[in-house]
Amino acid sequence: MNFPRIKTVTVDSHDETIPAVRFRLVEIGGMNYHLARDIGHHLGLKADEDGDYRSALTEARIPYNDLAIFDRDQPLGSHALLTEAAFNQARLVKRG
Repeated sequence: MNFPRIKTVTVDSHDETIPAVRFRLVEIGGMNYHLARDIGHHLGLKADEDGDYRSALTEARIPYNDLAIFDRDQPLGSHALLTEAAFNQARLVKRG
């Protein structure tokens, strides 16, 4: 069985007072998926005990895929993965 592998994107600001932003993507069938674990806190979601955001995504009715992924041939375990459309939907959810 083939597991999706991670791509890392790092955005460095020219202003050294602004920290670099790092997030990971997984490509499956030519489509990129965001790891909820990397972007959930930026979206104001509450993390589950395992650090992922499945409960918050489910509560907000945001669709996600739950897949086991690898990084450099090392298993990272199961992660909630968001399509670009689901990511945009999550950005629009009003937080209490």
